Amino acid sequence: MPERMTVRSGKAATRQRLERISAYQLGRPKARLGNPNTGIPEVVVQPIYDIYFVANATAMPLLTLFSVPVGQTYNFGGVTAFLKTFGHTNLVQAGMLESSYTFVVRALSIYMQALQGTAQLYLNYTDYANLASSRAQFNINRKSYYDGIIGWLPGGGGGNFAGGGVGSTTQATYNTTNGVPYSRNVYPLPGGQFINPQENFNFIIDPTGNAGGTPSTATVVLPGITAPASGISAWVRLDGTLIRVAQ
Repeated sequence: MPERMTVRSGKAATRQRLERISAYQLGRPKARLGNPNTGIPEVVVQPIYDIYFVANATAMPLLTLFSVPVGQTYNFGGVTAFLKTFGHTNLVQAGMLESSYTFVVRALSIYMQALQGTAQLYLNYTDYANLASSRAQFNINRKSYYDGIIGWLPGGGGGNFAGGGVGSTTQATYNTTNGVPYSRNVYPLPGGQFINPQENFNFIIDPTGNAGGTPSTATVVLPGITAPASGISAWVRLDGTLIRVAQ
């Protein structure tokens, strides 16, 4: 392949260097100005998460998670309405990732406790069992990648543990979590599932189809039983790797 050519203009002649390309690039389009995105892709371990909160003495609602981003109002499940912060979700737009972001979902998990901000943060076991036996579904672009009940999803890492969800209803201080609080105790998705830029995704929690009707959270403490009735806080976590442009 020639590397130089002669260009004549009247009596003057100049030699102009041609761009050297490999045989692999022959016939392939090539941007002459290079990649307009000057950022360098980076991959970080970063879960995506969202919440399912229910006040005490309240019917557990059907809720589509990842539809209310940070900074918007959460007003479901009878809780006092509040603005979601990064302690509740790290999604900044409804139902999809930020532009040019890609996420590889490698595992699912859910952490449960009593309603955040209440004086008594121990989760009532009846509330746990009703939520754990409720249907859940994880979707990407209307395609399901998990169908089952909440109880089949482990809790992953967590701060409290009492027999994997078996707590005594006659003890004043006990807690209930979804499995051993170990970081690897998650529900794996072998090979991972990609959420590409601008693709819609969600996680649906649906207690409304439970046998016996929609369950309600515990109302009061019964005589002789000191288990709390403090509602539910649940964080659904998509564990995986985030691919983004380095700043």
